[in-house]
Amino acid sequence: MKLLPLTFAFCISLFMFNSVHAHTVSGVELREIVPATSERPELVLNGAALRELYLLIKSYVGALYVETPSNDPVALLESETHKRMVFHVMMKRVSARRIGNALQEAMVLNLDQQEHKALSKDLDKMVSLFEGKMHKNEEAIFDYLPGKGTRITINGKVMGFIPGKDYFNAMLSMWLGENPVGRTFKEEILGSNLPARKAQLADN
Repeated sequence: MKLLPLTFAFCISLFMFNSVHAHTVSGVELREIVPATSERPELVLNGAALRELYLLIKSYVGALYVETPSNDPVALLESETHKRMVFHVMMKRVSARRIGNALQEAMVLNLDQQEHKALSKDLDKMVSLFEGKMHKNEEAIFDYLPGKGTRITINGKVMGFIPGKDYFNAMLSMWLGENPVGRTFKEEILGSNLPARKAQLADN
């Protein structure tokens, strides 16, 4: 009988731990830390934001995880460290190929003609990996592995791998480049809406 209060206390503390270590964007709860694996170190949420189309349609919630959080887009793009981009689908039902094409279009806005030509095969490969339908709360994850390239996982299934860093930088540039999908989106991916980051700004 004496174990019951301890068990109850443990459950409450576990709940509080999970609640504290989560960030919510448009009803989507995002964990602030992705645990380390044998492949990579622990990743921390740098920022997250809602992507809306025509200010009406909720398209996806994007989240960027990095080894060391930063509000400097250039530093994030240049760092040769593990990074993860998460696309959490907000639409009820959508063609996966439509998502792939939308990502490609957003990436091209931050590429010059030469860069676009060099990455054309990689962009086509990415689009080809998006098959069938995607539904609300499903995710596409792009993991950058330093010195190797980008692993693309859709709905928990590894779909493919694109070698080199240029492709991932093109992906990240659509959030952090000169022509991001949205200025507010970029600021939030850089952590402007994270409580801890707000506190730091207030202290400065």
